[in-house]
Amino acid sequence: MQQQHKDAIRSNFSSLVARTDLDSVVTALYEKGVFSEPMIEPYRNVADSETDRKRKLYRTIVRRGPYAFGHLVDALGELGYWDLVRDLDPDSPFAFASSRTFNPIPKLPARPADNEAFLSLSTTRPRVDTNKNVPRTSPPPSLPPVETSEKDNATCDDNMGPPFTVIKSTKFMEDDDTKDLKLYRTRGRNRGMLLDFTYTEFDNDIETKRNGSNVDSNNLKYLFSELGYRRLGYQNLTKSETIATLKSLNDVLVNIESVFTVVSSHGYERAHSSDLDVRCKDGQLISLYEIMDYFNNRNMPALYGVPKVFIFQMCRGSSGDYTWSTELQEPARAPHLPMPRGLGELHDLHYDGSPDAPGRRAAAPRSPGALQETPLYSDILIAHSTLPGLVAHRDGKLGSWYIQALCEVFAERAHDCHVEKLFTLVDRRMQSKFHRQTSSVDRWGFNKRLYLHPGLYES
Repeated sequence: MQQQHKDAIRSNFSSLVARTDLDSVVTALYEKGVFSEPMIEPYRNVADSETDRKRKLYRTIVRRGPYAFGHLVDALGELGYWDLVRDLDPDSPFAFASSRTFNPIPKLPARPADNEAFLSLSTTRPRVDTNKNVPRTSPPPSLPPVETSEKDNATCDDNMGPPFTVIKSTKFMEDDDTKDLKLYRTRGRNRGMLLDFTYTEFDNDIETKRNGSNVDSNNLKYLFSELGYRRLGYQNLTKSETIATLKSLNDVLVNIESVFTVVSSHGYERAHSSDLDVRCKDGQLISLYEIMDYFNNRNMPALYGVPKVFIFQMCRGSSGDYTWSTELQEPARAPHLPMPRGLGELHDLHYDGSPDAPGRRAAAPRSPGALQETPLYSDILIAHSTLPGLVAHRDGKLGSWYIQALCEVFAERAHDCHVEKLFTLVDRRMQSKFHRQTSSVDRWGFNKRLYLHPGLYES
């Protein structure tokens, strides 16, 4: 298999594992001659989880010779996984099988119970009978049967897939009546949603391509799938598409227990404000506060009381991070780093000031049936990959430093740590590995503990 095809499978590994039906894909590949009857036996072994068997499938297929990739793409296209086909091979005829018209609200499949498998997208393809041998049909004329070569085996990367394993919870964290801080409730099967806004390429080369950002997206997709979250991914949207998507979310984010929103792009510091501008695909800018405004309690009342975590992977200025060297007796003074500024002007807030201060409302006496006022912003946690004024580092092959550390820490400790502690450990991990970037976390009325309870659901 060519290296570019291996790379395509690697970069989409988490999507292939999370979204495809094992039985359907194995059957299709068997019929195309990619696997023989004895070779498909491990994928019938119910002693291993379906997820583990799918991981094994996509790690094995890169060993199946120079035509295996083409057969995989054809199989996925025939089964209706057109978006996966577009990600793997944009030139495939199946990549044009569905409309490319922008749709801000993709249809979400219902999350299956633990003892259920995803339904196959194909209802006509015959299944492999586990009780008898099934004669293999002839492979399609477009590609010859698979022939495995020793050279192809030798160059296979056995470490394909995300470099971390999510540890699952064994018990729910309980509220402690002796503590001041209660817990957000995260016990149901509709655990939450991951919203991923990633901007990688920009029109007219107004900005450099953000190599490695696709690795971040794939790792986050895999991580949150393992944590029990569904995902909506949006890549390279224009500003108008971004706004349309944000407006549409009010109809999508219902009856969920938590929301994580990741925004990854080039960022630009604003003068005299703690706000930040984000570059969209068409070169236009949208600010972080404008994005978060769509999630406030007025615009999205269904999420009042629901924890909303924002993760911003982007530069917040042009200065590099500086470190002190322990080998120097009198280390040179680091350049002045801008301090975090105030939150700036936020809409519809009440002000603590004189009775005549702009925006101040006189407190009206309460009466039975009167509407209860609620804060405009609450239950929001904001995680920045770097400090105000500083750059955020990104590896073109492994992804950004911050998302690397975040995925590792969440995978290792989400089963026994609340989210604020996780972000503390993320910063410690990032400084331990890379030594020169500092993250930050802000709380906007985030007044409870959020545990993610990966793999654990109330019956």
